Amino acid sequence: MISALNLGYFFTPQFRDLFSKVTLYIAIISFLIHLVLYFVNIYYPIEHTEKLLSSPINAIYTPFSFLLAYEAYLLLYYLPQSTSIYIGKQYEIITLILIRGVFKDITNLNLEISDSVGQFYNKLWYDLGTVIIVFGLIFVFYKISKRYNTVYMNAKGAESPAIQKFIFAKKILSFFLFVISFILAAYSLVDWILNSSAEHNIQTAIDINGVFFEHFFSFLIISDVIILLLSLFYTDDYSLIIRNSSFVISTILLKLSFSAVGLMEQILIIVGVSFGLVMHALSNLFEKLKISTPQ
Repeated sequence: MISALNLGYFFTPQFRDLFSKVTLYIAIISFLIHLVLYFVNIYYPIEHTEKLLSSPINAIYTPFSFLLAYEAYLLLYYLPQSTSIYIGKQYEIITLILIRGVFKDITNLNLEISDSVGQFYNKLWYDLGTVIIVFGLIFVFYKISKRYNTVYMNAKGAESPAIQKFIFAKKILSFFLFVISFILAAYSLVDWILNSSAEHNIQTAIDINGVFFEHFFSFLIISDVIILLLSLFYTDDYSLIIRNSSFVISTILLKLSFSAVGLMEQILIIVGVSFGLVMHALSNLFEKLKISTPQ
């Protein structure tokens, strides 16, 4: 029943396209509403909105939050199909969070106050540099993943019973993660609205990372561990076990970045993505070595 519901609706291309369009419409509408509030505030100032409506650039932050929600759905969509793409989507979410943070850095930057420049100028450059580095790492990661999937499927057989059982188990896992994520997103949205209404500033909005994505990545860590354990039932492939174990460590490092301060946040992100990439590449080479070695 769970598998039928999973395959029949929430993780079909049709539902993905529908969810994509709905998210896009919501993102556009929310962006326009935020802009309208900004211009209204110019002529009819609202109390305690110095940060929330201080700049039209802040309006970009709102649609990005909905786009991140869609990216989180794509992560679960690709989980049954490919573990490597599922991990790659984690890296994409981190990159989008960084880009969204760049908009915050720009609006916080006041060139007329030297202290403000010292506080936010470095943060802006750190985030920009991290986006470039991580984006490049993701590009290499996907190239390696494509080669790995081709080599592994050719060696093991995409239709083998073990592979099919593993995929079925991941479909069930993705369904439960979808339900949990939906509940967590609803709670986070209500919590964000209540807190932002009470404090009336953008600081509460930027802390939505801690409200949703920090908890979301906690569930992803559990998911990575489950995938690792499930893989032990269906394979004794050393390189695959090491690869999946490395993905758990990579996700933990990304999760820790949400609570890190200063430059340590960017360091944890770069190290987390780099570790997953390097271990994935080594696993790929190890698998090729096994195939080329006479038995």
